[in-house]
Amino acid sequence: MLYNPFARGVHPVGVRTIEFVDEALSSRPVPTELWYAATDAFRGKDLDESTMDQYVAVAGLPTMTQQAVRDAKPLAGRFPLFMYFHGGYGQRRECSHLCTHLASHGYVVASPNFPGDNMADLIPHDGAEAAVAKTPVDESARRRPEQASRIVDLVLGAELAPGLEVDPARIGTGGISMGGFTSLAVNSLDARLGASFPVCPMFGSRSLLPQVARLQTLLRVDNWQRPVPTLLLTGALDPLVNVEDIRRLYALVSAPKRLVVLHNAGHMHFADNAEFGHEWFRNAYLSGKWPDPEIDAIALGTAMRPFSELCTEARSAGTAHALCLAHMDAHLNGDPDAGAFLDGDLASTFAAALGVDLEVKAEKDIVAAGL
Repeated sequence: MLYNPFARGVHPVGVRTIEFVDEALSSRPVPTELWYAATDAFRGKDLDESTMDQYVAVAGLPTMTQQAVRDAKPLAGRFPLFMYFHGGYGQRRECSHLCTHLASHGYVVASPNFPGDNMADLIPHDGAEAAVAKTPVDESARRRPEQASRIVDLVLGAELAPGLEVDPARIGTGGISMGGFTSLAVNSLDARLGASFPVCPMFGSRSLLPQVARLQTLLRVDNWQRPVPTLLLTGALDPLVNVEDIRRLYALVSAPKRLVVLHNAGHMHFADNAEFGHEWFRNAYLSGKWPDPEIDAIALGTAMRPFSELCTEARSAGTAHALCLAHMDAHLNGDPDAGAFLDGDLASTFAAALGVDLEVKAEKDIVAAGL
């Protein structure tokens, strides 16, 4: 295989946290994680457990690692930008495996904590009431597109690191759940974005979350500022975002577009530490103490099958790595090999490479569609 999006790229990966102070965005600084290609002096250190970055997302949670070196010296150059948008009450490093994979292939990846809608609001360190109990997800969904566009402004206007530049003509977006929703919705007001990779985006009427049915009225795909090539990735066994609803969303999005359904996968499969996250949420839903009063948490936890019965972390992560990289390479970098990879028999390719079962649909012609 000449074009191999499954393999990690040639660059070691660095990571740093920057904070944006912008009153229009938030009264508090907005921490944003930045991944990038590092100089060759850091080769191998991003994969060594003794030198890779460690962090605690929220006080009380276990220490996590990511395959990047904290504050490594960036490789000088001008790179495409990928904006990762985290899920509802998630956090900026929730999908570091994907972000570091892209950075190793020469992308700058930026991921902010959305103000008022991140894990610190779900699990306050000071014992305060969880914001999710007081603030409906609808409010966050309404704010998200403008917040996302403003953060793109801030990233483009910032001095990220000495010698490190991003190309404003090559910007892609992606995210999981509410982050996938954001990756789609931001196209209604921002014409700078050249490719979208929404994963399990919040949409549809069949979800066990009542909020999801309301959110679809907030998502427009018929008024995008320009055609945005979109690759939708979802799990066939997702009880939060029903696969039939994502098939309907695919029908509504304008081409060029592609739908990939990973069989035997649920909602948490594409994030870091997928098994831990899946079981944490499943047990929290089943505990009877879930803080969101709108959710029938017991029913949701019951619908989530034990992770041991589902697709493995390595296979689901590898699926996301290859699809996102190929999609961005094809549409941001104009790489013909990436385009040929996507236009090939993806189901057979992924079955051979990862042992996964995919459903794939694609439409290349640009046609009108509406919600």
